[in-house]
Amino acid sequence: MIKQAAIITVILSLMAAAAPAEINGNAGTTALAFLKIGAGARAAGMADAGVAVATDATACYWNPARLASVPTRHSLHFQHNQWIAETSVDEIYYAYSLGKHRLGAAARMLATGDIPLRDDLPAEDPTAYYQAYDLFAGLSYAFAPIPELALGVSYRRLYEKIYLDTGYGYNLQAGLDLRIKKLGLDLAGTIDNLGPKFKLDKAFYKQPTTFKVGAGFSPERRLFNGRALLALDAVKAIDAGWQVRSGMEFLWRDLAALRLGYKSGHSSESISAGLGLKWRGYSFDYAFVPHDYDLGTSHRLSLGLGL
Repeated sequence: MIKQAAIITVILSLMAAAAPAEINGNAGTTALAFLKIGAGARAAGMADAGVAVATDATACYWNPARLASVPTRHSLHFQHNQWIAETSVDEIYYAYSLGKHRLGAAARMLATGDIPLRDDLPAEDPTAYYQAYDLFAGLSYAFAPIPELALGVSYRRLYEKIYLDTGYGYNLQAGLDLRIKKLGLDLAGTIDNLGPKFKLDKAFYKQPTTFKVGAGFSPERRLFNGRALLALDAVKAIDAGWQVRSGMEFLWRDLAALRLGYKSGHSSESISAGLGLKWRGYSFDYAFVPHDYDLGTSHRLSLGLGL
């Protein structure tokens, strides 16, 4: 019988990186851990505190209601994430403004490196190599009845392939965003990954339904010709304990940004840092996210365009 220990190793690595340290009785009962990976190098540099501060097309992932805060009519965003355990995450997001209505589209693919396939364990040499994939593609919609309030929803189709096993599914995300402009404050919340159990081969797994609340604060007063932003998110997945993400950004003359973040309650991540550059409608962002337990370092690169 074919032994697939390599698969188990990869899956455990992904779950360990995505789940907080306070594990409850539902630990390990959900699939599609790649849905927990944050979007965009800007948010990654701020410890993935993005629910209330996303201002580009990555709002399709963080909070569809935040599409109403995208300042341009068109927003396009690409990201490459050289993630842990020789895996990579590539994604694209697009947002379009129609006045009070906003539309978005998103796609993400996680791919592993070569995984050895062995007929028996232990074995000196693998008989073959293969890769595993996770994919989602989705649409988002936001409606802002008044400038201070926006509501949003996303629909995603899901796909997973591990060796000969494939799975298909879908889920929903709902979000809201409340802006208190006089205070420079944004308050937001989302429910992510709501959907039926995901079927992989002959087994069914719960989806990683997650509840998030967040706040963003950016005072009008400028400091050294720049603008400061503070972000704070509280996150609770059904298979994990509470996680708190805090980040800061200093944007100098709308040209260069420095970002720092700290994540508590996570099993393998804590600090993060990032840089950003803006020129006309283009933005380039980089984030550095070290991982514990010899999982390596995540390097995230993003390119954005707003028109």
